[in-house]
Amino acid sequence: MKNVLIFTLLLFGTLTIFAAEEKETEKAPAENQETTQQVIVQPNMKDFSYTLGHQLFTSNKRHKLVLSPEKLLEGIDDGYASAELKVKQDEMKAQQAAFMAHMQADGESDFTDNGPLSYLTGYQVGRSFSVNGIGPFDKDEVLAGFNDAKAGKEPRLNEEQQKAAMDAVDEAVRAKAKAKAEAVKVESKKFLEENAKKEGVKVTESGLQYQVIKEGEGAKPKATDTVKVHYKGTLVNGKEFDSSYKRGEPISFPLNGVIKGWTEGLQLMPTGSTYRFFIPSDLGYGDRGAGADIPGGAALIFDVELIEINPEK
Repeated sequence: MKNVLIFTLLLFGTLTIFAAEEKETEKAPAENQETTQQVIVQPNMKDFSYTLGHQLFTSNKRHKLVLSPEKLLEGIDDGYASAELKVKQDEMKAQQAAFMAHMQADGESDFTDNGPLSYLTGYQVGRSFSVNGIGPFDKDEVLAGFNDAKAGKEPRLNEEQQKAAMDAVDEAVRAKAKAKAEAVKVESKKFLEENAKKEGVKVTESGLQYQVIKEGEGAKPKATDTVKVHYKGTLVNGKEFDSSYKRGEPISFPLNGVIKGWTEGLQLMPTGSTYRFFIPSDLGYGDRGAGADIPGGAALIFDVELIEINPEK
C-alpha cells in the first residue's frame, strides 16, 4: 500500500517519520487583500485512525520492531498537544543502540520496544498532524488497528479502504498547505514591495533584493565555487529560523547546491562582505517551504557574511 503521510522506518539506527510539512501560526490576510477561498474537507478520522494503527504495527514489524501500543498512544497524545517530550535523548539513543545490537546478533527474531521508540514514533506522528490541522485521532481506532495487525486478524478496512483513508488525509493536508502558502505569499509580496522602496535596497532582475551592510575587498565567488559563510535567517515577521552564529561556527557549501537566492546573491559579494538578502519564495523554498520553520510561499531574509572562497578542508 502507498503510505503518503506516515511510514516509520528504522535505518542506520535513526527513527524517521515521513510526514506532512509542519504548520506555522496562521495570520489573517491583510485588509482589502483578495484571497482564494477553498473548501477543505476534513477526512474521516475514524477510518484514518484505524489505518494508522494498523500500518504503524505492520511497517515496523517488517523491520523486526514491535512497538508498545500504550506508549505509542501516549506519544500521539503528547505530540498532538505539542506537549514537552517525555523521552530524553540519551534514552532514545540507548534504545536505538539496543535495537541495532539485537539485529546484528540475531536478525531473525523481533525486538520489542520498552517505550522510547514507541513514544517518539507516536509523538512525531501526532505532532505532524496537529500542526496541519488534521485530527484529532480516534485513539480506540488506532488501538484497534494496531491490535488487529498484531493478532493477524482480517482488518476492518481492506487495502482499498485503507488507501482511500490515507489519500483523503493527504488531499486535506495538501489543500491546507496550498491555502496557507497563498496567504503567506500575499504577506510576503506586500513586504517585498514596501522593502524595495527603502534606501539602500537594490533589486536584481530576478526579484532578489539586497542591502550592503559591509563591503569587502576580496574576490567574488562563482556559482561553481565552495564558500565559507556565517549567516542568520529570519522570516519577514522577524522570527529567526536558523543561525550559524548561534551554532558557534561558520558553514561551507557548494554555491550551486543551495537555494537560487543564495546562489545569485553571494556571487554579488566580495569576500569579507556582509549583505542582507530579501529572497522571494520562488528564489527560496517555493510553495513547499522547508520543515517546521519555513512555511510555503514565504519570503526570507538572510544576513550573510562571506568569509572565504574554496576554503581548505
